[in-house]
Amino acid sequence: MFRHSQKPIVAFVVLTLIVGLMSGVLVPMNGGYSRSASYIVQAQSSAEARQLVEAQGGVVTSDLPVIHGVGALLTEQAVRALSAHSGVSIHSNTRVGASSLMSKNPNLPDTDYPEVVGADYLWQQGITGEGVSVAIIDTGIAREHPGLWKDINGNNGHIIAWVDFVQGKKNPRDPNGHGSHIAGIIANTEIGEDGGWNGVAPGVDLVGIRVLDETGYGSYETVIQGIQWAIEHKEDYNIRVINLSLVGIPESPYWADPLNQAVMRAWQSGMVVVVAAGNDGPDPMTIGVPGNNPYVITVGAFTDNYTPLDWNDDYITPFSAAGPTLDGFVKPDLVAPGAHMVSSMMGSSYLWRTRQANRVGPRYFSMAGTSHATAVVSAVAALMISHNPELTPDQVKYRLQATSLVWIDPETTDAAYSMFQQGAGRVNAPDAVLFEGPDGVANIGMDIQADLDGTVHYEGYGYYDEEAGVFKLRDTAYGTWAGAYGTWAGAYGTWAGAYGTWAGAYGTWAGTYGTWAGAYGTWAGAYGTWAGTYGTWAGAYGTWAGTYGTWAGGYGTWAGGYGTWAGGYGTWAGAYGDAAFAANFVNWTPNENQGSTWNGSFNFIGCMEQDY
Repeated sequence: MFRHSQKPIVAFVVLTLIVGLMSGVLVPMNGGYSRSASYIVQAQSSAEARQLVEAQGGVVTSDLPVIHGVGALLTEQAVRALSAHSGVSIHSNTRVGASSLMSKNPNLPDTDYPEVVGADYLWQQGITGEGVSVAIIDTGIAREHPGLWKDINGNNGHIIAWVDFVQGKKNPRDPNGHGSHIAGIIANTEIGEDGGWNGVAPGVDLVGIRVLDETGYGSYETVIQGIQWAIEHKEDYNIRVINLSLVGIPESPYWADPLNQAVMRAWQSGMVVVVAAGNDGPDPMTIGVPGNNPYVITVGAFTDNYTPLDWNDDYITPFSAAGPTLDGFVKPDLVAPGAHMVSSMMGSSYLWRTRQANRVGPRYFSMAGTSHATAVVSAVAALMISHNPELTPDQVKYRLQATSLVWIDPETTDAAYSMFQQGAGRVNAPDAVLFEGPDGVANIGMDIQADLDGTVHYEGYGYYDEEAGVFKLRDTAYGTWAGAYGTWAGAYGTWAGAYGTWAGAYGTWAGTYGTWAGAYGTWAGAYGTWAGTYGTWAGAYGTWAGTYGTWAGGYGTWAGGYGTWAGGYGTWAGAYGDAAFAANFVNWTPNENQGSTWNGSFNFIGCMEQDY
């Protein structure tokens, strides 16, 4: 029944990710051994990337045709040699992890979030998600949990497909617990004390794609493998929705990031991709990867404040990441329940063993975070597609935003939160599914194929007005945000619209859109300059500089804080580094004016757990 990885190298990759990325791996070379690190190598095709890697004595750990690349173990000598090839791009294999926060109150009621978003009303209309599969790319799914193994009719086989890119296990499992918790929010078929199902869309089929380890971490490589597998098997299992409840730090523009490229391919293939905003809020510009991707659906979190039937005391959680993105896009796209989320968890899992206070009776666990809000929206998207199978991803995104309920101050009718905090508002399942408004599509004015081809890239409308000290949208009257939690100046009607999206069409990389300046940086030039928290962007396609380095050249050169990137698509010249920094990846580029010097440490994405 289950599709699983056949490659024996998987176990070695796991060791590399957990240990090798910190201490290096010894790889045979020229009769001896040389220290190696894990990279993603992109070329004109996956086959070409493999050939180039193997020609330099590198070890190919995975084929990644979705991004024209491979995962590879490379020595510093191999990296330097590959960097001389035009059209080759080399990225450090960034670590990724589940985006979760832990709730500190274990005394919680049934799973109330289906009722909070109105899914129970849809169940009464016979809409439960049947006929749709949701791929959960996470830590796995525990088939031991009855609500995850038995379908809505009580039959075994709720999980219809499975692949494990961490250990290559043939049967569904979840040593961590996070993926099972996400799966339960989406499709738990157990009936709670209130007489309703414990999942938002209990009729959907589940596809388990394990890319994160027991502690909740993985790498770009494993996540991209998971996305690639979903694209390849979309038709086999009718995968219409991908849930990505993981997050990382942006270190390049959205279009240059390999994980974002894979996500864009999945969206282009016809799958709705729902991703977490991240848990680093409430400050502005805290949206993570791949939540900073303008095409997909990025979800923030709100809480019902333990009163699911009373919306008056609901609020956006302080941990929910806020926009604009570093590319200027309005994110999140909407918000969903993400606090004190009670869902499925098995007693053998890592989270269950290490977080006793979060246990809620047998096989249930309480967590909080945008991970879990993401699962709610994934389930709503599945309900939408189940009711109307012809919907495209852009139509699903449009309808979700068009029907979201904006937080307003009842006395002034002003929006209670900035659009950079709440997006289009709180998810509204009945109206999104039973949509009757003028139809439309999201991502107007954007060409995803051209974006992937590298012929055009886009910037959002968000910017920071240094003189006024507020965030704004260019050429609109949508109001301003001073950047503090919950502060917003602007009426509800001036930016929400009846059946429209507040952001409208998107701009392209161009100086005509003005300047982004101040504490959060500057935007200018032929294609514009971007500076601030994460640096500056300018050049042919722009330059990225600052905390995380500089980008310029054909597709640009990356240099500075974390090393150098250059070439056709850009190459990353990196070396392992000296013994004094044994826990770091040290990336360096020798040239006429600079010796071989190390620059920065290994960048990773991980679980962002904290009490809430």
